[in-house]
Amino acid sequence: MTQMATEQLDFEKGDWIVHLYHGVGQVKGIVKKKVDGEKVSYYRVKTDNSTLYVPVKDHDDDRLRPAATKRQLEAAIKALNKPPREMAKDHNDRRRRIREVKVDGTLESMVKLVRDLSWRRYDKKLNNTEERALRRFKDRLLQEWAVARQISTEDARKQLNKMLRSARPDDEDG
Repeated sequence: MTQMATEQLDFEKGDWIVHLYHGVGQVKGIVKKKVDGEKVSYYRVKTDNSTLYVPVKDHDDDRLRPAATKRQLEAAIKALNKPPREMAKDHNDRRRRIREVKVDGTLESMVKLVRDLSWRRYDKKLNNTEERALRRFKDRLLQEWAVARQISTEDARKQLNKMLRSARPDDEDG
């Protein structure tokens, strides 16, 4: 039996995945590369900006997860209709929360952070770290949204922005 036949494959060609650091990508195949004289199998994953090679065996499960299904996306985006969680007054606490969401990598925590940062941006000014985080998490959310709903990223952006705008309170001036 070959090594490939004995390996447990979590993903197959065509599967959409989310890498904690590189975002959403599609498994394009499994390739073998020689490392230290030993053949190792890798998922070849194509993202918008690059091609990743992630080890099949011992791939770090907390860095790689399947992209959300439509049902999982719908459950997560329900948080957009809930009142935002007020961001901490101290910028170090806000930065800590951003870091925690980055490490956590779950769709639900990302949706909540996008909601809360978007609200803070509407209500107050974001600092540079918060602006970058909002842009990065929003882009990642939009990629996963587009994959789950099988729509373009631009259509996902329109849907997300509409939901975020509708969650704002009515302006007192009209």
